[in-house]
Amino acid sequence: MGAALLTGCGLIPTPRVDVDDVSLILPASGPLAGKVVYLERDALAGHRIPAALQQLTLDGQATYRTAALGTLRGAELYVRPALSALPASCAVSPATPTAPRMVVCDAAGEEAQRIGRLTLEPGQQRAFTLGGPALDQAARAGSGYFGLRFTEGQSVFGDSLNLSDITARARL
Repeated sequence: MGAALLTGCGLIPTPRVDVDDVSLILPASGPLAGKVVYLERDALAGHRIPAALQQLTLDGQATYRTAALGTLRGAELYVRPALSALPASCAVSPATPTAPRMVVCDAAGEEAQRIGRLTLEPGQQRAFTLGGPALDQAARAGSGYFGLRFTEGQSVFGDSLNLSDITARARL
């Protein structure tokens, strides 16, 4: 009877799996209003999920750190499995003395890549949950580049966003 109940639900949860912490050095967000900024760091390297699994979610803690005048309080998170073959609404921005190399895309064209929202407080850990079809796609590819759209406050170059205590879960 128990098996019949699980089958009737359609999807069976799988055990949680630990994922490596991610640390992102942020650009100055002021000139990036209305943009999604992908940083060239593969946050999901080596974490591939089988094609049969779906509805992947990542839970963890986000910590924004600033040594200067950063006031970042909110950001939307996006993911792409690769930073090649990008749409025309994206452009590569080379590294400069005040910014890392990054891919900058119009936010309107990136909605399908959106996986969640981060609420931030400088120096404080804040819980997050990320998920959606774009995260499933990236995890199946074993590669995921996180993008940010700064929604509240501003970061300054050199600020960091640390995602820690990350666990992944999916459904079969």
